[in-house]
Amino acid sequence: MYRVTVRQGWDGQETTIHSENMNSAKLLSAKITKDVDSIDSFAFNTSPKSPQYNAFKYRTTFVKVTNTKLNKVLFEGRVLPTTDSMDSSGLFNKTVTCEGLTAFLHDSIQDYYALSNNDLKAFLGHMIDVHNHQVDSYKRIKLGQVTVTSPSDNVYKSIDDSKTTYDTIKEKLIDKYGGEIRLRHEPDGLYLDYMPEIATLSGQNIRLASNLLSLKRAVDPSEAYSVIKPLGARTESENKTGDSEISQPRLTIESVNNGSSVLSSQSMIQKIGYVVHAEVWDDVKVASILKSKGQAALDSQREIKEQFQVTAIDLSLLSGMTVDSFECGNYHQTINPLMGINERLRIVGQSLDLCEPLNSTLSIGDKLLGQADYEALIKKQGEAIDEIKSRVAAQTAKIVAISNEMKTTNEALSSAQKELSSLKTEYDKLIENIGDADFKAIMTKLTELKNQTATVIANLGEIGAEVLTNQNAIADLKIMDAKLDQRISALEGSTGGTRNEYKD
Repeated sequence: MYRVTVRQGWDGQETTIHSENMNSAKLLSAKITKDVDSIDSFAFNTSPKSPQYNAFKYRTTFVKVTNTKLNKVLFEGRVLPTTDSMDSSGLFNKTVTCEGLTAFLHDSIQDYYALSNNDLKAFLGHMIDVHNHQVDSYKRIKLGQVTVTSPSDNVYKSIDDSKTTYDTIKEKLIDKYGGEIRLRHEPDGLYLDYMPEIATLSGQNIRLASNLLSLKRAVDPSEAYSVIKPLGARTESENKTGDSEISQPRLTIESVNNGSSVLSSQSMIQKIGYVVHAEVWDDVKVASILKSKGQAALDSQREIKEQFQVTAIDLSLLSGMTVDSFECGNYHQTINPLMGINERLRIVGQSLDLCEPLNSTLSIGDKLLGQADYEALIKKQGEAIDEIKSRVAAQTAKIVAISNEMKTTNEALSSAQKELSSLKTEYDKLIENIGDADFKAIMTKLTELKNQTATVIANLGEIGAEVLTNQNAIADLKIMDAKLDQRISALEGSTGGTRNEYKD
């Protein structure tokens, strides 16, 4: 299912160090860790039996992991410092850690740069150009899909000349405008994408009673607010004190909001009280625009977090299954009727265990809810609780009914055992005194006893009959019936027979 290869240098020949067709040279352990907000990593342990045991060189050995079933590359990166160790039994192994190709962006430092009236794609393109002028040819990157936009392209931007390209992209673009980056290795080189979200909707659902093992949900409204204080650009005035650390005040909305610097939501105040949140728009210099932005933010706030923890089995790993695999960043329809959950959840973190695939885990990202979403969620949780209570009540009633039925059956069996014991006593007496009894009286008594026995068994029904067949009492009855038949036959074959004429 998984194949791991290494190559010395970017254009080196690939050598397989782990696959399902290998035996003794397989890796001892191997795990890929992915996160939508960080660089992928791969860590594994190998033994001296591997021909490549000493072939892992810092930053110049490249490792690739391929899902052979899907023919898809799961990880590609370079080797970081390795660690050799020996355990208490004298066995040696090497721990190798690798970082994904996106780490190439850490190999360059940006130059100081300042500009305005420029869009984000051009801004990112400039940073990539600076990177490409500093690194090896195989680390050079082409600009791929860039679809993130800023609210206004008329924004002043600057770049610090002491940070790596990766850190600069994260600080100046991702942290400020959102979005995610992805480095793609295509036949003609490396491409960097910058998109609001790099994700697709998977065809494999995560469903209760199918592949869902556990699911935990927590709702955290602690960051929600009921009052917002909009703040715009800083006032353009000279600092007469000469102290560069004294900041200038920001634009507020008092002049267009009846002297108040805040906007309130009465419905949220009723739910969480008076909680103030400040929001800054550096590029807004008009109070009326600032007020409209603040009101829009208050009305559409999505600060209530719905958090999920999921453990599920990736059905694509099973033979004969052709469903989509679990992939970091993708959405999966997650269904658990007992918790009122039927929605698309995104995998934001993933741990892939190559040696024990079923030990792989998923991290589900926080889902931000608006006020209406929050109220709908509370209602849905209440309905789910009512459903669970209904099911529990029905199950409890069923258990009570079964318990009562078992009690009735046990009482019937106890009564039957007493009746059978009494019947056995009557049979014993009849056998003992049969030689002295009148023949008609014997036949009458025998018929009476057999009718009583049949009645007992019939009253018990199928369960009672099945239980009684395993009891010694039935065996005793059969034995006594046989003895009675013998003695009756003897009596019928004689005329006026007496006890002395009959020999047992």
